[in-house]
Amino acid sequence: MIQDLLAEFVEAVNFPGRHAREWKKEHGGRVIGWLPADVPEELIHAAGFMPFGVPGGHSGVGLADAHLQGWVCSLARSCLALAVQGQLEFLDGLIIPHICDTTRMLGGIWQHVHPLPFMEYYRLPRQVERPSARRYLQAELQRLKSRLEEFSGREISPEQLNRSISLYNRSRSLLRTLSRLHRENPGRLGSRMFYDVVKSAMFMPREKYTGLLEKLVNCIQKEKMERPASVRIPLLLSGAVAEPPEILDMIDQAGGAVVADDMQTGYRYFAVDAPEDGDPLAALAVRQLNQIPGALFDPRNNPRAAFLVEKARNHGVAGVIFLHLKYCEPENYDYYDNQQALDRAGIPGLRLETELGTSSLEQMRTRLQAFLEMVEGTADGG
Repeated sequence: MIQDLLAEFVEAVNFPGRHAREWKKEHGGRVIGWLPADVPEELIHAAGFMPFGVPGGHSGVGLADAHLQGWVCSLARSCLALAVQGQLEFLDGLIIPHICDTTRMLGGIWQHVHPLPFMEYYRLPRQVERPSARRYLQAELQRLKSRLEEFSGREISPEQLNRSISLYNRSRSLLRTLSRLHRENPGRLGSRMFYDVVKSAMFMPREKYTGLLEKLVNCIQKEKMERPASVRIPLLLSGAVAEPPEILDMIDQAGGAVVADDMQTGYRYFAVDAPEDGDPLAALAVRQLNQIPGALFDPRNNPRAAFLVEKARNHGVAGVIFLHLKYCEPENYDYYDNQQALDRAGIPGLRLETELGTSSLEQMRTRLQAFLEMVEGTADGG
């Protein structure tokens, strides 16, 4: 039963457009894509569209080079390459968050290369600790809501948005439970399988995904006492996305286990719920402002360096692995302060620079193995 359920999540990751195409054919609806991170999928869902997280790819990345500079991060280049290749033909629209210099200019290029009926930005506040940030963010959410209503031809009622918020909160709650179960027995799923389950949420209709996830969590809870916990080296993964996914396999094969992270395709995706009472737009703004720190959003009252140290200690990790996309300026700028904080706390760290489509996997395998040999036995098992 568990293996059958896991196979559905893995298939969604291996063939990310399948569910969107099937949903579109069955419902006659429209699919709105979004680029990481923090785009309010609840608004897209409440408008009657299917949200689809554009995944990036590992082949054909060079097709984007005619439109983007070679020093643009490979995640953005690979997403545009998917459009150039015709692999996103099912998209009716796209929302790009303003989170870095690359995403600020990507929409105009995308519209020129692969025009879509609906193209929008989601302009996030940078200084989230300011009192004005909430007012600004609510106004931005209202603007985005109005644009989605205009495209759908109907109003998004507070009741519809609240139902969507409740649905997404339910899936996030289940993912937090799955994360705890994985942390308690990391050998049960393995690191790559766990992150495949998380990532598949971005490609499936949320109702179907939540139903499958609930079955999976229930099955694992029923059997978890029957299996002894695996003895593995607990690690924290930090960065934007867990790419390339083969790194997760390498960690498992070398005796490690990712038990904590701050990734956009990991814990950040399900860490925080939106309140289910009051104004639903205000609830979405509160969720965004309460997000965990990251390279793109680092509130002064909860800086990322301190957050990583606290999370590493709370989860008893033996070390931290930084997965940094080449040319990702926010992550690269953050790294020095983060590693200095870990050094002061006596927590080892390893930085791996990755690039979708061209990463040297064997070189990374060697460095990972050496790092795990170094940190083995230093964790307290907490």
